[in-house]
Amino acid sequence: MFDKRNQLIFYANILIMVFGITVIIMSDFLIVGLLFIIGAALLIYEQIHQNRGAFSISGLEKILTVKDTCGNKAELMQKQKTTACHVDNTVFWFRSINPTGSISGFRINNQTPAKQTKDSNNKHQVCMSLPTDPKATNGLDTILSYTCTGAFGRTECALSHTVDDETDQLKLVVELPKGRPISSAHAYCVYNGNKEALLPPVVTGETRIETEIKEPRLGAEYRLEWTWPEANIIRKIGCYLG
Repeated sequence: MFDKRNQLIFYANILIMVFGITVIIMSDFLIVGLLFIIGAALLIYEQIHQNRGAFSISGLEKILTVKDTCGNKAELMQKQKTTACHVDNTVFWFRSINPTGSISGFRINNQTPAKQTKDSNNKHQVCMSLPTDPKATNGLDTILSYTCTGAFGRTECALSHTVDDETDQLKLVVELPKGRPISSAHAYCVYNGNKEALLPPVVTGETRIETEIKEPRLGAEYRLEWTWPEANIIRKIGCYLG
């Protein structure tokens, strides 16, 4: 939660609080002890408030829908409740959007993003403006959507999400067309360069895969990967003509 410097400050405030409790128990200076406790508690509260991230995200669900068996056309939708942790936050950025195939048509709550850029790793970033009323600090239902072209034609594919803001729950869902069933699927987390396997994802009807992670790590990348057979020549021709 804290860096090393803030950890030391936090422990110092805890010691002050313990000292106040000791004063109350071991002496008659009740008011003095209470002042120590209240002062330390206020300092801890302010420290936690100052070290909170800019935003917190709840109920994040990322849904990839592949439209054809060639994996050429796909839509991605990210649903979440976005809460501003500070009243002076005026914009929210969706970051770390992997350039899977050709990405276009970004929409946020069915509106054009306020701004769209790429970072140094060629990942897309899109921005939405927050309302000036208290809704942003109470939580906004937010939907990001965009289309991917030519992204999922290979036999090994993946849906990924990088946790850029504190998130209570992450759900990754892949919906595939009939006619090219899933061969296998697995989920894992990449954190500080280390790859960690997660519980096996749920596969339904050979066309739907999903995995759910509670309290995902900040800064980690979560991946839902699957394999499916190569599209046959007839389907490829059909996709090309379509």
